[in-house]
Amino acid sequence: MSTRKANRKFCLFGMTALAFAASGAASDPVLVDTACGDDRHWMTVFTNEVSLRWEWNTDASKATLEIAGMNSAVTTNFLSETESFLWRVSDAPAPAAEDLYDVTLTFYADGETVVGAMTSRLAVVEGAFGATAVNADTASPAWGRVKGNAVIPYDAAWYAEATNAVNTRLVISKESGPVQTNAFDGVSGFAGWKLRNSVWGYGTFGLSLAFPGTAVERTVELTRLMDGTAVRLR
Repeated sequence: MSTRKANRKFCLFGMTALAFAASGAASDPVLVDTACGDDRHWMTVFTNEVSLRWEWNTDASKATLEIAGMNSAVTTNFLSETESFLWRVSDAPAPAAEDLYDVTLTFYADGETVVGAMTSRLAVVEGAFGATAVNADTASPAWGRVKGNAVIPYDAAWYAEATNAVNTRLVISKESGPVQTNAFDGVSGFAGWKLRNSVWGYGTFGLSLAFPGTAVERTVELTRLMDGTAVRLR
């Protein structure tokens, strides 16, 4: 499955690609992403309309497309051979919240027999829509707070000593509460942290990002305060 870019399994060289018609005239240049090892590039959604494309399984008579995020989900059934779908992420110019979506296309033969499946992950982040607020106050308490579901980027290329890493580990632990260890096959991408309507609740959390096989480990402490207005009486 691919989005508006080429299949991430293939590496394309050159910044633009030109398609030539029979007349010899060139079409408009097409941007080509050459960063094959940077999954964050391939996973990031940049528009409210995302064209999903795939090759139909020849053994299938129908298929189901599921796009499940932390805040919303979409399910579409295809009852005949179909090789594309236009996914509208948001009706507004910019999505109301960041999200990480698991995209699953399941092929079925007659009945409910599964004959194949394809998966992908897509991230909606504020920075891709130019809506990121910048807090220049390094002493601001807002840096240590989290309000709701969060999309967390990671990339071994941020650290020179992690260039030989082959995977990623993100550990999230709540003070006197649950611990979640997330292991990712790649060293670049996005992780979803579902806080709303989950076991995490409110409190203080410790996050640890590490790249096994290297000495790199980064930690941060975040606090989620209860929603609403707190009033202190004296």
